[in-house]
Amino acid sequence: MCNMPSMVKISPVSAKYTSISGTLMTANFIMANWSRQMWQDIMNRAVRLLALGPFGSNFFSARGTIRD
Repeated sequence: MCNMPSMVKISPVSAKYTSISGTLMTANFIMANWSRQMWQDIMNRAVRLLALGPFGSNFFSARGTIRD
């Protein structure tokens, strides 16, 4: 339970702090030739592991997408 003084101003969290994104580049010949489906499976597994990890309850939602 959190007890805050009534005069404390609480603001919504800015959208720039609610999204995490990144880019993965590989020079590994085998991984570079994986299909989109293989990469999507890897991303789905990463999202699942994130949800099950120690900080999983801190996420409203998560998704992994593969872009061209």
